[in-house]
Amino acid sequence: MDSKNYLNLVRQMYAHPKLYGFFNEDEISDALHHFRGRIEGIIDRAEKESRTREAYLLSSMRFVAKSVHRQNFSMNLCENAYVYSHFSEDTVFGPPADAFIEENRREESIDAQGVIGLSPQIFLRKLTPERKRLLYLVMKCSWDIDEELLKKCSFALGVPEQYLFNLVELAKRKTEGSRKQIYELNAKLNTLWIRLRVLELRQETSLIKSEKDCIACSANRCRQRYIRLLEKRKRRKSLVSNECISELLGIPKGSVDSGLFYLRKKIGSGQTLADYRKLG
Repeated sequence: MDSKNYLNLVRQMYAHPKLYGFFNEDEISDALHHFRGRIEGIIDRAEKESRTREAYLLSSMRFVAKSVHRQNFSMNLCENAYVYSHFSEDTVFGPPADAFIEENRREESIDAQGVIGLSPQIFLRKLTPERKRLLYLVMKCSWDIDEELLKKCSFALGVPEQYLFNLVELAKRKTEGSRKQIYELNAKLNTLWIRLRVLELRQETSLIKSEKDCIACSANRCRQRYIRLLEKRKRRKSLVSNECISELLGIPKGSVDSGLFYLRKKIGSGQTLADYRKLG
């Protein structure tokens, strides 16, 4: 790896943190400290992408930023668990102290045509029905799919790698607000679960009956709220809607609906999905 390329990327990241998926410079420092080898590998692979080098670096570093977010979230949750155990249940419904999610972060608008450049119809016309369904599924799972799997899907679809990366990134940008709500819901669930464990431990070790009864009431309220939030999360629909996919690809929503329906039907019927294995 060329150290000059590494330094250039670092300068660009510090100059435009949000462009690379970071909320502040501290997160960039964490990424450089904990994911140095991964970043160097990204830079090495980017040198092979002569035309799309900058776009490849941009997309790949956003995946690194996601790893930093998950790591910081876990650390904040552990640090606040003990503090929350001494507060009332109402406290846990606020965000954890020093949470990495910015409450009033400005939503960045992205011009779809400016990012993708080419109309999706150019590629869709050449895809078989199986490949189209796979493309719908990839976009449906935009928030869960990782970089390596995206590369395999790109090869299977016969779609340029960076083009597919950009489609997924656009789907994520359009659903960023809903994703933030899920992060907050999960944070509340995790904190409630830890608080419940703490209350149960205090109840077992308490020697005073009146104190035990008080702790039992608090644990019961905490458990009920935890169950209600679980039900709320269970009722949530997929982040990337079929309408969003149809809008990004410029096709009727019915095409996406039917494509995903037949894909689920084939999986549910217990078939071997040989057609999809042939795609690579």
